[in-house]
Amino acid sequence: MPYGVPYSDVGAVQPDETDDEEDYDGGPTIFDRRGSRYARPRVVEPEPAPQPVAATAAAVSLDGWRLTLPVDADGGTDGSPEVLNPAKLDPPYLDQGSEGSLEFWAPTVGATTSHSGSPRTELIDNTGFSTGTSGTHTLAATVDVTQVPETSQTIILGQIHGDGDLNSDPYTLLYYSNGTVHVKVNQQLESGSNYLDYPLLTDVGLGSTFSYRITDSGDGNLHFSATYDGSTKEQTAPVPSVWSDQAVRFQAGDYEQLKGDPSDGDGGKVNFAALSAS
Repeated sequence: MPYGVPYSDVGAVQPDETDDEEDYDGGPTIFDRRGSRYARPRVVEPEPAPQPVAATAAAVSLDGWRLTLPVDADGGTDGSPEVLNPAKLDPPYLDQGSEGSLEFWAPTVGATTSHSGSPRTELIDNTGFSTGTSGTHTLAATVDVTQVPETSQTIILGQIHGDGDLNSDPYTLLYYSNGTVHVKVNQQLESGSNYLDYPLLTDVGLGSTFSYRITDSGDGNLHFSATYDGSTKEQTAPVPSVWSDQAVRFQAGDYEQLKGDPSDGDGGKVNFAALSAS
């Protein structure tokens, strides 16, 4: 990165206001009876060290995503959630931070899909793939969670979700839950309780930055990793046979999990400093 260097007149001699002779430049002359032993050294100001220019983080791109909002098309909560395609900022639900991050807010009082009781502000990748069979596909993000729902303390931050005929079926979900980060993999082609759990991180406080990766390697395996405070934990899971070669897509954002009654001001807040799907 180039640095801006302030102009400095190197070698310029600073006048000595206490000298008797106006043109005296700090060295003895043939008329100077003081002699060379009284000569003052020439004073040269050192060049200031270059100051680094503050870096500006690139904004997280919304290209290739659509956005599900926690409100209906009229801004209410009674209808189906509005979907913006292509995705765009829509404060207060999706805003841009000062450093280019994406700031998600999903209140517990919000519109929900017909297959979920929890509102979400969530990005959906417009490019899907076939799980387990179509090469390597990765969802990667750097995030910090700043608020969780009071009752559940839980937010889904990333997913591989069913697509096409499986549009309503969850598959692989990465959770932040009461300071832990873990992944659940659905063992059936529908919602339910038949999940295997893969723990990744513990003791991740609110406001703490961590990163995660969800990878379908295309060889019948899923790989999960999460990094926090210089430490990385990895897990590998087989693609369930019922899911192999099924149409899926990535989703990422703030899918807060509601338990009990919603209340004003309650919900999930998440900042994404980086996000990519490939």
